[in-house]
Amino acid sequence: MEIKYFDVADVGEIENDLHKSIFEKAGPFLRTRHNSIHTIISYRYAIYLLSMEGGDPSVVIPAILLHDVGWSTVPEDKQLQAFGPRVKEPDLARQHEIEGARIARMILSEMNYPQDLIRKIEQTIDGHDSRMDATDIDDMIVKDSDKLFRVSRTGFAIGLEWFKSEPRRYLAGLHKAAGSWFFTKSAHRLAREELKKREEDLNKNLYSSSR
Repeated sequence: MEIKYFDVADVGEIENDLHKSIFEKAGPFLRTRHNSIHTIISYRYAIYLLSMEGGDPSVVIPAILLHDVGWSTVPEDKQLQAFGPRVKEPDLARQHEIEGARIARMILSEMNYPQDLIRKIEQTIDGHDSRMDATDIDDMIVKDSDKLFRVSRTGFAIGLEWFKSEPRRYLAGLHKAAGSWFFTKSAHRLAREELKKREEDLNKNLYSSSR
């Protein structure tokens, strides 16, 4: 699979000093699975969803910046067996949640973040993939921001790289999955808009496949 288009220009910079500090401390744990890019784009979605849906930024933002730090505890050669369309090792996906909550507590405690908020952030991270329901609006926004990455331009390109899928087949799978992924109205709308753009990208031959 040759990916001709991989645009990370939309990643941008984190301007908020607290958010930047959390992301920098998360950095050593995000050096796998394109997680730095994934985290920043999910963060951008979270900022937008907070503005549209409400929620508590003091919970949502640390949770989205730290939600995938637990992948650092899963061997890279095992990661693609733990998520995506062909899951073979679901226990590893669960491991990344449990370990992610632990690492998040360590990072936030070192920053003297309020303990009551740390507990809420831990609960949000521990279950952000495996828990099918959402406990509250903060949990909804974290889950939705995480999943919106997959329909973004960069997320779509990374998905093709990961799963070695034919682009239109992969897009069809995203259309099917997106119907049950999202909790907030804003995320549902954004997903529809992004999937339409990915269709336009394919029509412009921004992706190609070769076997």
